[in-house]
Amino acid sequence: MQGPDDGRDKPLPARDPRWSRRGLILGAGASGLLAACSPAGGGAGGGRTLRVSAYGGNFERAMSAHIYPLFEQKTGIKVVSQAQPAGVQFLLQLIEANKAGMPPMDVCIAASEDVLRGRQANVWKIRDLKTVPNAGNLPDQYIARGPNGVDGIGAVGWFLVMVMNPKLVHPVPDSWTALWQPGFKDAWGLSGGGGSGMFEITAGTYFGGTQILETEDGIRKVVAKMAELKPNTKLWWDSEGTMQTALENGEVKGGTYFRDVAKTMADSGVSVQAVFPKEGALIDYGCWCQPSASKKTAEAEAFIDFMCTAEAQNLLASKVNVPPLIRKELLTLSPETAALVTSPNEPIATNLAARSKHLDFMVQQFNQMAAS
Repeated sequence: MQGPDDGRDKPLPARDPRWSRRGLILGAGASGLLAACSPAGGGAGGGRTLRVSAYGGNFERAMSAHIYPLFEQKTGIKVVSQAQPAGVQFLLQLIEANKAGMPPMDVCIAASEDVLRGRQANVWKIRDLKTVPNAGNLPDQYIARGPNGVDGIGAVGWFLVMVMNPKLVHPVPDSWTALWQPGFKDAWGLSGGGGSGMFEITAGTYFGGTQILETEDGIRKVVAKMAELKPNTKLWWDSEGTMQTALENGEVKGGTYFRDVAKTMADSGVSVQAVFPKEGALIDYGCWCQPSASKKTAEAEAFIDFMCTAEAQNLLASKVNVPPLIRKELLTLSPETAALVTSPNEPIATNLAARSKHLDFMVQQFNQMAAS
């Protein structure tokens, strides 16, 4: 899975740019990472500083207005904020800069696939959770662990839900199992590719949880169940823009899509309804990661620890409008905010551990299934 607007989707010229995930949640894209970064010492004046790279546009502005000042007030550490560009180029630039001992930031948000790619390139610093005690506020599924230890701690989430055109599908179903039901030939647009959230959705719906993805035999069983979707699937989408167009044009009757974009499309008059299935929507997430060449270890630990507090997570939800990752009992949100950023039932989480071990195998199995 990718983070918000991970760069695979190119803006559609005639389309409102707010309808991309970065356009919707995060605002305008950022400039090149290396060109935008400060020198390795980074900082504004004297005192302790920390260069934090987060998704650009509205997200970065909201963080700078509401989150970073509170962190500075509590710790005395000044955040030097950097807008983070979209796309794989971000990680490639970071890897090269880190090898040269000049990482362009001290902390960044990495989407799940970038956590894995960065891990393979040894770009992330390994962290002892004892130095980040508030990480205990997060369910363990939001802690990224590689063979050498923890290299990412959950930052923000986003939901992949079931979407339906209520003019073409009625009544609107409330279960992922509807995607498999007969009578919907060529009806759906579903998330495709080896990074497809359909792995976890299928595992959570039919196999009691995503743990089955932690073995190759389990992955084969899940892919066999996914193969039953083929008669009903008109589009395996990798690009969000492709699915957006298919929904707008009525090319598909529904499928899987991102809740935030679907809501904005509906608000703009498109006949689409976002559904949190009773088995749980899929929640993917980005992690706070630190380049291994960054020298600001203590400052980064203080920042990540603060971002895991209930205070910071509730503020993220209410001011930055992103799903918080801490346990539900720690949330103190208004009903309006909760309806916007939380799931009405327990979500299915992306199994990063399984993807870390078996991503290439999952890609291979999906491609074979889709092509057969």
